[in-house]
Amino acid sequence: MHAKKILSAALTAALLLSGTCTTCLPQTTSYAKEKDSIHFSTGLGYYESMGFKSTQISSLKVPKGCGAELCSKDSKENGALAVSDPKTAKIQAMHQNMGWIIYGLKTGKARLNYKDGTKSGSLDLEVLPELKLKALKKSVKVKNGKLSLTIKYQNNSDTDIVIEGANINSAHILFAGEKEPSKEEAELAPERWIEKKTTIPAGKTKSITFTCQAEKSGKVQKFDYPSVYFKYHGVYFSIIINNSSLKNHVTSYHDTMPLLEYCK
Repeated sequence: MHAKKILSAALTAALLLSGTCTTCLPQTTSYAKEKDSIHFSTGLGYYESMGFKSTQISSLKVPKGCGAELCSKDSKENGALAVSDPKTAKIQAMHQNMGWIIYGLKTGKARLNYKDGTKSGSLDLEVLPELKLKALKKSVKVKNGKLSLTIKYQNNSDTDIVIEGANINSAHILFAGEKEPSKEEAELAPERWIEKKTTIPAGKTKSITFTCQAEKSGKVQKFDYPSVYFKYHGVYFSIIINNSSLKNHVTSYHDTMPLLEYCK
């Protein structure tokens, strides 16, 4: 699913305009320290050859209970990735040697070490406190050529969370008379981010309205919760926040890259 989203998003790129719907090119390839002979990337880094920009990092951070994708164009089928402290995180191999998913088990720090016959590399790993963010309710309206999607979020995490925007296409808004897209068509929808920077204090709830130009008109018959881009413990993630727990969900990790930079 993530590969399809990245492939489709690569077809259309534009600058993000504050308060408007925008399609942008993801920049999810992130590299480890140059001294390592293997480069790690978050997201689907093996698509770098298609023109995705990369950002050097020195660590991977993931909330306790969540997962993050880790890939490398340098990895081999006989290579192995191991975590220095199995009690801190666990590793799940992805299909056809496409990479790994790193799940945070307990808060703390560890190392991710890769080794095959000719290459090796390591990456700092930190498991952050559990991300306790839920969406309590949602609503949408179309009026005067504007589409407004309102979500009420509850932040029960140990720190404030800064929401920077929402991907309106991930809400899969369906108007009356429209045929519901297939699962594949929905996954291929390009990202369209609406920038709306809002802080949700720890232990508080807040409603956020994401507004943009409506591309269609009529009554909305169906819609879902969107993916949101947010800052948590000093780093950025994006994931669909709904009314269920985020335990075992896989987030997209964006290191210290704010939404506006992500969409350049």
